[in-house]
Amino acid sequence: MYLLYICANINGYLKMSLLKILYILSIVVIICTLVSCELIDPEEQIPSYIHIDSIGVSTQGHYSEYGSSSHKITDAWVYIDDQLIGAFELPATFPVLWEGTHTVTVKPGIKVNGISATRSIYPFYEPYVVSLNLVKDSIITLNPTVTYFPSTVKWKEDFEVGISLEETLFSDTTIVQTLAGDPEAFEGYSGVVHLDATRDFFQCKTINSYELPRADNPVFLEMNYKTNEKILVGLYANSTTQTERLEILNINSSNTWNKIYINLNNAINRTTINPDNFHVFFEVQKSSDVSNSKILFDNIKLVYN
Repeated sequence: MYLLYICANINGYLKMSLLKILYILSIVVIICTLVSCELIDPEEQIPSYIHIDSIGVSTQGHYSEYGSSSHKITDAWVYIDDQLIGAFELPATFPVLWEGTHTVTVKPGIKVNGISATRSIYPFYEPYVVSLNLVKDSIITLNPTVTYFPSTVKWKEDFEVGISLEETLFSDTTIVQTLAGDPEAFEGYSGVVHLDATRDFFQCKTINSYELPRADNPVFLEMNYKTNEKILVGLYANSTTQTERLEILNINSSNTWNKIYINLNNAINRTTINPDNFHVFFEVQKSSDVSNSKILFDNIKLVYN
């Protein structure tokens, strides 16, 4: 009898232990399920939004030495607390997963050599920096205006007073100032070249020479233009004993005013001589299918540190 009593108690004890184990296991399973669900489908963060329609350039007042405020800024490279969050083609509205007060930096972006595939921050425009209070599910609109870094515009030609370009011995014609009030001029006065059957080649270069930096130091040529011919842009590299011609870019025709940022670095670094200085040159060969060629220039700038 005593043996039967012990066996019955052991059996009851085992049943209670199994129930406890099953109870604990069920709790563990529930906890793991909740944790795994949270990992698979975490709570979605609500972003705040920034909208930038365009970026302007100021060259008024203190900045008048930089010439025209004409620009072709196409992109905004945006940083929050010095962390890049993206490059956005303008106009743009984009989400940011920050809230509260943060430093927002906008760096103007361009198409290098006018090519969409070579978008880059323009290294000569100062960034726009602002402190913003970012609020979830709200849109903050920015209207950035930037200017050039000091002393980076080394040469500018706006054709308002005189012309700092001269024709070469090979040129059939000259570059002249447009007439006052000419509706085709870009701003005030522009430079214009005419080619026809008897004058079919134009070439000019800067009167002054420039000691351009080499290696990785950026050097750009900016220009507004309107033309029914291609324009070849290049450099003459000059040493004490020789001159080397460096072709850079053929600019396609445009029947409306356009602006381009031309990177000169590759040409500067591929020279085979040890140049003391450089001249910028422009060249146009009349096409056989164009009876009267008209090439307009404005706001040419040579920019480097």
